[in-house]
Amino acid sequence: MITIDKQDIGHLLLLDHLASLHSAQEKLRLFERKYQTSLDEFSAALKSSDQEDFEAWDDYMEWRAYRRVSEDLSQKIEEIRHGHFEVA
Repeated sequence: MITIDKQDIGHLLLLDHLASLHSAQEKLRLFERKYQTSLDEFSAALKSSDQEDFEAWDDYMEWRAYRRVSEDLSQKIEEIRHGHFEVA
């Protein structure tokens, strides 16, 4: 029987989530550089525009998704750091 300490599992989870967070944040930076603005400003401009731009809308949806992923991962990382996770 192999015994693994909960703290070791926590470190592995933390590393995995940190890597995923880094990837999501890099995607966010790519969109910010591409459009030279924040997501909130981009959203407002896109919604107030009279012209349909399908590429911009696709980017907007993807950008929003990456922000949500980033927020969720940040929350999970904090929970893991405080020992608030379960091992099944």
